[in-house]
Amino acid sequence: MIDLKQVFLRTMVEEIGYAEDNGVLLSTPVTIGLAPQKIVNPLNLQLPESVVKIYEQTAHLQVLWHITDKQENIKQFKEDAFLVEKYFNEEYSWGVVQDFLAGFINITASKDVFNPDFNKNQSFYYTLKNIKNENENDFFAFDIQDVTACLKQENGVIIDNVWLVHSNAEEIYNMKITIAQYLQLAYDAKCIYHWQLVFLFKKKAEEFEIMKRFLPRIFNHIKLDLSAFGI
Repeated sequence: MIDLKQVFLRTMVEEIGYAEDNGVLLSTPVTIGLAPQKIVNPLNLQLPESVVKIYEQTAHLQVLWHITDKQENIKQFKEDAFLVEKYFNEEYSWGVVQDFLAGFINITASKDVFNPDFNKNQSFYYTLKNIKNENENDFFAFDIQDVTACLKQENGVIIDNVWLVHSNAEEIYNMKITIAQYLQLAYDAKCIYHWQLVFLFKKKAEEFEIMKRFLPRIFNHIKLDLSAFGI
């Protein structure tokens, strides 16, 4: 299991800061790594070692980065030929495109991750209610964002595997990766918007071109390994 605070709050945040040296100023408006707290487990679920180790490191982890909103900084993106044709000519606002070029990780707090009441209030729960052959009460939000990475229980045991719930598409995907692998891939992708969909669908994902074109440009100062994403 990777050291979450070291990888996301130190290494990645440092990488984000040094992007300015190559002409892209990034901001990190959210960086949270709370001290460890006991996992609240009202259903007495059997937890895999990976989950236990995560919450032995931190009770809650969040990192958000985006392109800083200064005219001289965003000009290079507003005038980029690909973004102009794909988005700006289709009347997408800079704020929307800025979100596409941002990164976010949001590991659910230890007091909430297996709390049924908390999970019932998340968008993924309502999506799963409309999907056949799935019991929404078997899933627990692990990384909550525009798409939600979930853990699943089978016969009272949390499986060391990640499922992705895409509420806008009303779909659930078995990512077929462990929790540790999910976190490593999140770091490799710098948590860029919808990296999970690029991992699953490679070139078929709309976000593939964003990752391919702009992640190496934004993080030009470090060596990226995007092979898992077909890049």
